[in-house]
Parts: sequence; C-alpha cells; structure tokens
Amino acid sequence: MNKLVYGVVAVLGASALAVPFVGGKVMEGVVRDGVARVNSKYADSGQDIKAEIIRYERGYASSEIEWKIDFGKLKEVYGIDGIILVDRAEHGFSGIVSKTSLEKNPWYERLVKEKLGGKDPLHLTTRYSFTGGTETTATLDGFTIQAEGVDIAVKPGHTTMAFDKEFKRVKSQGIWQGLSAGEQMNLKEISYSADLTMIEPFTYIWSGSANMAMAGLTIKEQGQDIDLSGVKIDYKLTFDQAANSLGAVADYRVASLVAGPETVRDLGAKISVGGLSASGYDEFMKVYTKTVGAMAGDMAGAKNDPVAMQRAMEQKMAGAGLQLMSAGEKLLTKGLELRLSGLHLGLEEGEVKGDVALSLKKDMTFAQFIPLAGQPKLALEIFSLSSNISLPEKLVVDAPMLFVPIYQGMPSGVFVKNGATAVHKAETRDGKLYLNDKEFVLN
Repeated sequence: MNKLVYGVVAVLGASALAVPFVGGKVMEGVVRDGVARVNSKYADSGQDIKAEIIRYERGYASSEIEWKIDFGKLKEVYGIDGIILVDRAEHGFSGIVSKTSLEKNPWYERLVKEKLGGKDPLHLTTRYSFTGGTETTATLDGFTIQAEGVDIAVKPGHTTMAFDKEFKRVKSQGIWQGLSAGEQMNLKEISYSADLTMIEPFTYIWSGSANMAMAGLTIKEQGQDIDLSGVKIDYKLTFDQAANSLGAVADYRVASLVAGPETVRDLGAKISVGGLSASGYDEFMKVYTKTVGAMAGDMAGAKNDPVAMQRAMEQKMAGAGLQLMSAGEKLLTKGLELRLSGLHLGLEEGEVKGDVALSLKKDMTFAQFIPLAGQPKLALEIFSLSSNISLPEKLVVDAPMLFVPIYQGMPSGVFVKNGATAVHKAETRDGKLYLNDKEFVLN
C-alpha cells in the first residue's frame, strides 16, 4: 500500500512539475496561431499590415517574445514603420501571465523620457489559459503633458479584451476618466463594453452588441461655450445565415447639448440598416479598405508637396472609382432597408419628432437609377417609402416653400400646418405615392 501511495505522489509531483513547461508550450501555440490568423485577416482584406515574431525564447518557467507589427504603406501616415512589442511571460500552475513592454520603440522611449519624466504610464498584461483563451488588460496611469503652452491632464483608465481560443469571439469593456486642457476643455468619464463574434468565412462580418457612454464634454471658446452631457450609444449587429444578410442598429441618446444661448435636450434617434447582403458588404469593405489604405500611404508620402498629393489622390480615385462602384452595386439588393426611427429633439420652440424608412423592392444597378431623372414614376417600382415628421412651425417660418406644391402633381407642400406644428407624412401604397394623405401623381 505504501508503495502505491508513493507511486501516486510521484506521478502527481511529476505532473505538477510539468505544468509550467506545458503552459509555455500552450502559450507559444496560441501566440503563433494568433499571429497567423491576424496576418491572414489583413491579407484577405487587401492590406499589407502584418505581424512578425522576431524572437521567441521559451524556457521552463518563463518565456520572452519580441514581435513587431509592420504598418506597411501606412507607415507614411503614422510616421513610423511599426510597433515593436516585448512580452515577458511567467508560466504558472493555473495559466500564463505575460507583461508587455514598448521599450524597443525609440519614439516611445523618447516620449516617456522627455515628456513624462521617465515614468511609463501604460501597463499591458495578458493572461493565457490552458484552454487556449486569452485576456489582455491595459491600464493607463494619469499623467500631465504640455502642448502649445497648455497643460493636458490625461486621467487614468483601464480596459480588458478577452478572446476565445479560435479568436472568433471577443468580449471587451473599459473605462477612462477623461482628460482636461486647462480651463478650455474638460472631457468627463467614458465607458464601453462589447461582445462580438466573427462570422466566417467573412472578413468584416460580426454579430453581437456594443455600447458606449460619455458623462460629458465641456469646451470653452471665445463667445460661445459648448456643454454636452449624458451621451449613450448602443450598437447591435445581426447576421441571418439563411438569407445571407446583415442587420445593424445604432441607438444614439444625448441628455442635453448647450451651445452658447441655444439648448437642446433629450436628443435621440435610431439608425438602422436591414437586408444588407453579407457577401456584398464583405467584398465592398475589402475594396474600400485596400483603396483607402493605398491612398493614405501615397498621400502621406507626398505630404510636403501639395501638387504631388493632389495628383496621387486623383490617380488613385480614377482607378478605384469603378472598383468601388462595382462592389457597391452588390449592396443594392431587394429588401435593403434604411431606417431612421425615434428621432427626437427637445427645443425651446417645441419638440421635433420623426420616423423615415426607405427600402428597395428589387435588385438594382446604378445605371438603372438614371431613367428616374426623366420618369419619376419609375421610383414606385423601385422603392417603398414611409415617413412621418413633425416640428414646431416656428423653425420653418422663414421657409414658405415647404408649405406649397413645388412640383407638378403635388397635392400639398412637403409640410402642412396643424396648429403650431408643421407635419409631414409620405408613403407608398398599392403602387402609388401619398403625400400628407393625398395622392402625389408622378409623371
């Protein structure tokens, strides 16, 4: 029996001793796989940004990794070739903890030494679990830096970002206490959270939700102060696999905005897109990202020569315009809907409210819109429309043209008066267009 006990103890002891070594192997696999995935995604999107492991020294209880993010053509925009990161990891019994440093970047070291009194305010820590997931925490210490004779006080903050082992799902949250620039500007607390899942085999398609909140922003300028408070933004992304379509909703809310003598309260609106072709959007974003990246690099390279910069932009746009149009046409599919809902502004004169929705009834190309200029009635075969807007008449008292017909066939102006309120209603129904409850006969 004693021999059996001793044997079990020996096996457990050997297993425990192997944990740091196994942890180091797990971390190396995660890091190398992560770099490969990042490079693959950038390549798929047409960008020449890439990550590269320069040095990987794995020991029994610790590892040191030096790697670089190469900006490619965007180095002309940022003014540096890339960022070098040095990770020093400790292999523990419950996982691996790595601390990241920017010490190999001369530009960052100069900033810390010359502007921040030699104290690095940024702390990066990554935890690798044995199941393959990772969580990175970034903590920012408060510091003050001078710019153009003004003390910029950057307040503390922190953020976390966690990935699953396949780097498909990311959960993140953070909070930053803001910054101030003397008495001229004060940015109050900002917080955010996100839970997103990448939809494969696409490059730019995600589903999930994200939100951001800002306590307030105050800017003092000569003659007019600006005070913004209670900003909230909620995003929701959906993917319909059966229909191969995307949906996105952005809900904006602002408690109040004061600009000089003017005050707007309870601002809000939802902007949504539905029925967007997933494959078309993914292709469009690849073309757009590649075009913008190349253009930014070429223009930044000619930043000291305005003529050369203009020439570079014209050359890029001439070549990219047709590509963007071709990719953009793939978004014009039946069921595509743009919607503005719950619009609300509280003004001294009264409330502004509105809801507008426009959708495509069939697949279209850009060329198919051209006949609309001469035959407006064709729009009834292409679009579905629904709109309702109301606002205080005082806001449009200087625009009488809004209340009278200005095109042949209009039964009324765009708006009609209802007491002290100007109202607008338009909709397509049964192949006809109605404006303020009366048919608008299109030629």
